Amino acid sequence: MIRNDTSDFGYSGVSSRAAQAAERRTARQRKVAEDEIDRLLGITLELIESSAPAMPSVSEIVAAAGISNQTLYRSFPSKDDLMLAVLEQGVFRVAEAVAERMARTTDPQQQVVEWVRGVLRQVSHGDAAKTSRSVLGHLGRAGVSNGKGGQAELLAPIADLLLGPLAELGEGRTESVDCISDLVFGAMRRYLWSGVGPERLEVDRVSGFVLGGLGLTASEGGAHA
Repeated sequence: MIRNDTSDFGYSGVSSRAAQAAERRTARQRKVAEDEIDRLLGITLELIESSAPAMPSVSEIVAAAGISNQTLYRSFPSKDDLMLAVLEQGVFRVAEAVAERMARTTDPQQQVVEWVRGVLRQVSHGDAAKTSRSVLGHLGRAGVSNGKGGQAELLAPIADLLLGPLAELGEGRTESVDCISDLVFGAMRRYLWSGVGPERLEVDRVSGFVLGGLGLTASEGGAHA
């Protein structure tokens, strides 16, 4: 009887090499797709910035990107999904900027202060704030959220930056992440929709309120440093 199993003859490596070749091909295809999506998101953001407060149409986006509607919808099922992806990319960039601010000090209390300043600083940039208002306004009118977690889930990469310094400040303080993020993100949204960025005194007042809620005082961490 002829056996199809070739493992006894030392050919088991063939399947492994085939799998590795398939993985390399898949990795290359994935890289190409990621580059195309990054380019599409960048072009969409540029169009939003140039047309705010109006939103660019799908036809304008595909024309600027040099792609077809079919290509767009292969990556994003709807325009709303594309807008959410633009928002998510913006959140990751803000998280990187805030993390860099926090890394300038090793004092966990001051890191909390820098987190507050970094978040509220985002609405002080006119173009960035105008873009955020346009995208959030569009999604709000469409009744769209980014899944079951809504904005809390969307902003989680920024809020999670508080976990490290709060853990260093003492047991139980990490439980305050949601309260702090709700407070500061709420202030951020208020300034965002008002179209006026916060003054330094207002930012320090929010920072002081956060520290007070943690049972700390601004003087200990140098809130004005």
